[in-house]
Amino acid sequence: MRMDPAAEIRDSKRTKEYINMLSSVADSEYGIPTRCPCGGSIIHEVRGKDDYDTLPGKRFFTCKNYEADGFHYRQPWVIGVEEQIERLTKRLEEVEVVINWVPEVNNHIQRLEAEVDNLTGQVYNLSMQVEVLEKLCFD
Repeated sequence: MRMDPAAEIRDSKRTKEYINMLSSVADSEYGIPTRCPCGGSIIHEVRGKDDYDTLPGKRFFTCKNYEADGFHYRQPWVIGVEEQIERLTKRLEEVEVVINWVPEVNNHIQRLEAEVDNLTGQVYNLSMQVEVLEKLCFD
């Protein structure tokens, strides 16, 4: 039984929206969030103490549609930044491993290029021998 094409498109759109929502939830649970599970963008909020001009108050990453109903995201700024620094530190360590491996890969490439040059010379010699044999056999 086949689904109506219009219904299939609607179902596909709903599925895509659901997957995007799951991605937003996963993204918002670690590091600096970019989207709220509701799909709203994240703003940088400073809940302020107007008493002090040097201490602006507590900072948050907050959904622009935030209401204290449990459906929107608000994360303390410090936690998000700490997690983001941890994530970037881990990526930097991974990049360092790759960078340290590059000279070894370059050496390996140079050895392979030398082997290719050697094989190219051997193929040329073999083709010359085949040419000589063809002349002897067919002339």
